[in-house]
Amino acid sequence: MIPLSRRTKEAIKTGLAMVIVFAIAFHYEWEKPYWGGLAVIMLSMTATIGQSLNKGIMRITGTVLGAIFGLIYFGLFSQDRWLLLVCYSLHLGFCAYMMAGKKNPYFWHITSFVALTVLVNSGGSSKEAFEIAMARLEENATGILVYTLIVVFLWPRDSLDDLKESSRKLLAIQSRLYRTYCNLMTGNISEKIQPLKIEESVLLAKVRETLKEGIIDSNQVFAQQYQWQHFFHLSESLKEAREEWHQNFSRVKSLDLSELIPNLGLFLSRLDLQFKQIECLLNNEVPDQLPSSLNLTIDKDKIQGLSSFQYTTIILIKTELERLQTLSQSLFDCALGFSENDSPVLFPTQKASPIPPTIDPDRLMGAIRMVTLLWTCFFIWIYIDPPGHASFLYLAITFGQASLMSGGNTKGMLLPFTIGTVVTGVVYVFVMPALSGFLELGTLIFIVTFTSHYLFPQPQQTMSRLGSMLPFISLVNLENQQTYDFAAFANGAMMLLLGVIINIAIEYFFTSSRPEKAFLRSLARFHRYCGILLSDLADDKKSSKKSEQRWKADHYYHNLLILPEKLVKYGQHIDYQVFPHNKYEQVDELVMNLQDIVYRIKTLMDTKRYSQDKLPACHLNNDLQDLCLKLGEQFHHWFNNPTVITFEKNLQVNLAEKLDSIETQFREAAILTNQVEYSGDNNSEYFYQLLGIYRGLVEAIIGHALLAEKLDFEQWQEARF
Repeated sequence: MIPLSRRTKEAIKTGLAMVIVFAIAFHYEWEKPYWGGLAVIMLSMTATIGQSLNKGIMRITGTVLGAIFGLIYFGLFSQDRWLLLVCYSLHLGFCAYMMAGKKNPYFWHITSFVALTVLVNSGGSSKEAFEIAMARLEENATGILVYTLIVVFLWPRDSLDDLKESSRKLLAIQSRLYRTYCNLMTGNISEKIQPLKIEESVLLAKVRETLKEGIIDSNQVFAQQYQWQHFFHLSESLKEAREEWHQNFSRVKSLDLSELIPNLGLFLSRLDLQFKQIECLLNNEVPDQLPSSLNLTIDKDKIQGLSSFQYTTIILIKTELERLQTLSQSLFDCALGFSENDSPVLFPTQKASPIPPTIDPDRLMGAIRMVTLLWTCFFIWIYIDPPGHASFLYLAITFGQASLMSGGNTKGMLLPFTIGTVVTGVVYVFVMPALSGFLELGTLIFIVTFTSHYLFPQPQQTMSRLGSMLPFISLVNLENQQTYDFAAFANGAMMLLLGVIINIAIEYFFTSSRPEKAFLRSLARFHRYCGILLSDLADDKKSSKKSEQRWKADHYYHNLLILPEKLVKYGQHIDYQVFPHNKYEQVDELVMNLQDIVYRIKTLMDTKRYSQDKLPACHLNNDLQDLCLKLGEQFHHWFNNPTVITFEKNLQVNLAEKLDSIETQFREAAILTNQVEYSGDNNSEYFYQLLGIYRGLVEAIIGHALLAEKLDFEQWQEARF
């Protein structure tokens, strides 16, 4: 027997499912057989049984909910098309906003366009609307059932192996990052950090998604879901602890850590060994020895010569390293529980602090863009009557939703769909009229489906796969009594391409889809959010703030946390050959610096939640607030001049002198006064921790200015065609 590659197997499964779905639709003489085929195409974007089941569940529930909403809207406003359009606009806007997020975007996509299907195809008849809703549900369910049965029984592939492989890769990357950070702390040469951090973020997202799928399609993952969830949360905590450890490196470059912490080398090597032991467990190997804990010891004699600030930095490094050790031990225990012979262990779940509802400006703009597209296409349909008539409205909205959900731009659809339409036209004119009977038609359906999925198997080739399949499914009008009308095909092709073109036009009307301009918009927003948050932190009258002000602060804070991820995505898609003055490495380093600023602001906000009474003197608190206000003003200046990032050298010196002055004042006050509040170790540690965060934030902001000045942002603002 000839061994088949996974690529071939997946293409065969999809082609077989497509043929069976059309056979069932022809047998029962369903009105729109291609609806079931569309369900198969969408489900074939998945790789495992769990992904297929999860997507199938979202598709069927979204179809039910969308059909219900469509019938409700039609029943309420069947005699007033303007009220009906306003009502569906609200529905579309909400679904589009949810669609651009990370939680079940496909469900909201289906809910939105199924409601539109009911409204567009009803023809003004309530009976027709109900029949369309039931037909859509019936054919979707058939496509989902057929494809699911095929992936379950023909070359099944569950998520367990993918989950284990992703977890192994994640732990390997985190181990490499730990070793890289060890080299950075000790001043040795190490590999680049940013590519590893990007890969870590990708793998964390993959483990999270694969775990959801594994709970559905794997009994073993379902039985051990608490261990896997605990493993994922520990991995996230490990990333956070490592970054907080990294924040202190710049302040210990001049110190000999091996003298200050005598057993540091032994501790680091033992922690490295723990990571290797976890890797052994995830590779189904038996580790040589069990991990053992070790407490770091500080040489009290040698640390006496350090400044209070340096002393506190050593304490913070010690704390974070011991936290890393605790997390690695927990990861070892968790990985040990993945053995098939071990019974499931219930780990205490960590309840995340509730996040107040915030509005993402990018997602909101996407929702507004979709509503604008709806009204534009509606007026074109009413007053111009384009090819396809009502189907033009439906298809244009579907394309817009697909672009919004994928996070790409509609311009990338034009070439694949144009080529797919031309190829479909050749098949329609020269091949299909020569066919007779379902055996020959089914063979053609299988060949087209197999070829499309074999040529474009990768996730990044999704648009090419859709461009080759959707024109074939929607334009050839497959029926029991096949008829051929080139004029109808040409009208359908024009409708399809016009739907893509109108999306491109609407997209350019709102914002440029060029990634470099999207990068500048996000960078300007980053500066604005930082300026607002730092100015807010400078105001110590938290109790007198209105709930509206607190909500705004939370809104800016939670949107700031996700901006570096967006900047990474935009930076990867910039065509650097067009901009020779800007290099990918420079942009990469800038984004890494922005992530550092986010970590420091986050740490500062968490630390400032404690009572301000912990500060030993009121004037020191005022000095820190003044420093925070100056930093906020600098970010506001950068926001007002987004393409010209400069940093006053005098301000740089003044900030450093301000920090030194605050530290000196505290040390003098601690020596001269006999008050308990000045000599308390907890108060002193809190103050120096706070001062260390401020100093690190100042260094990161200065570094940001130096990196940004090397980039030619004005060139990115120039018009380019």
